Amino acid sequence: MYNFDFSNANLLILLSCDDRLQYTDEDIKTIQDFLTEGGGVVIMGTENGISQNKLLDIFGASCTGPAQYPLAATEKVKAETVEGKGAAIFKLDQSNRWDILVQDAAEQPVMAKRKVGKGTLLVSSRALAGNHPSARDSINKVIWRPLLKDIVSGKKVDEEKEFHGRGIDQLEYNEDHGTFNLSFNDYMKPYANSMVDVYKRSFPYIENRMGVSLSPGMASQITLLATGGGGFSSGKVVALAVWWGGFPEREDSMIEFLTHESVHSWVLPFAEVWNEPIATYVGNLVMMDMGYEEEGMRRIQRTIERALKHDPSMKNYDIRGNLTGTGDELDKGAKNNIHWGKTYWVFEQLRSKNPDFLADYFRLKRKHATKENITKYDMNNTVALLSMAMGKDLFSWFNEHGMEVDRSKAEIRIEKN
Repeated sequence: MYNFDFSNANLLILLSCDDRLQYTDEDIKTIQDFLTEGGGVVIMGTENGISQNKLLDIFGASCTGPAQYPLAATEKVKAETVEGKGAAIFKLDQSNRWDILVQDAAEQPVMAKRKVGKGTLLVSSRALAGNHPSARDSINKVIWRPLLKDIVSGKKVDEEKEFHGRGIDQLEYNEDHGTFNLSFNDYMKPYANSMVDVYKRSFPYIENRMGVSLSPGMASQITLLATGGGGFSSGKVVALAVWWGGFPEREDSMIEFLTHESVHSWVLPFAEVWNEPIATYVGNLVMMDMGYEEEGMRRIQRTIERALKHDPSMKNYDIRGNLTGTGDELDKGAKNNIHWGKTYWVFEQLRSKNPDFLADYFRLKRKHATKENITKYDMNNTVALLSMAMGKDLFSWFNEHGMEVDRSKAEIRIEKN
């Protein structure tokens, strides 16, 4: 946090901190200065959040146990009900300095605030706010909306000016590793060497499975995310969740994950019709190449089995789970199982006939699927390339298995080997 410019900000919300990290001395000073200058700071906590409780303790509060229900707002808050499952109560040092806003059935504080410098510090059980970025699970709005306005009242900001974030090119570290730059912040420094090692070891196996080298500039910027889930690829930039699958203690899932994100850069300029499944499938194969054959094969088979439950013959649904044969219309979850499982099933059928079909396919895609040659990359063009990779016209086979395609509609014409 200490590298951000908070001069034109008046609200800082700290939802949580992974216990593999902790707030640095510079972070704590930033928070203290923010409060001194009149800003409002919200620190949320849970009973078992070690790192977050260390921060709370500095400000005279800590989550000590589960709340007793029902929760209730005090006279300082206008709310008839308080939502939130699994709330925690606080122990507050110098309790006379705090205003209790929400308490549990035993009259223990669940939300409280106090003045710090010109600003206001509010501590709250994490359970009193939603979790989804879309705010679709927003709760306690009648409490939060006026309360947030109140705690920021000690600092004026220019509403015409936007808050400027920091991009990955502005992180504390940006190391040149030859074929790529690695960017990360202070929190991720202990994990950087392990990530570089597994990425460099995986790269030649990914390249071998893809059959072509990365296009110039693709995956040239790797950045590390302080999370155990999520990640993204924008072509040039690949962002990796550092703790995925228990990394660095365990690396098999990380191999799959970093392969997945890398493949998204490899396939451009046209994304795949089975973009997410094919990326993870390549990750499973790379896992197998790197010594985790049993686990990689288990993941492939498990994914296929989820689709077979809905379509044992693999002839009644397309790769999006839409009904094309006989059977029932599927709900969203079942469609997703078909999307992933049928994709894997197709690939395994082809791999059994040509172990290198993916490399052959991507070499052909690099040659034919260009913006000069085609206007879109659909299932028809995909099957045309797979046909060339397999040395056999696959259009009738795909149609037989519920995936409706038309050779005449493919912009890419099948060339004989």
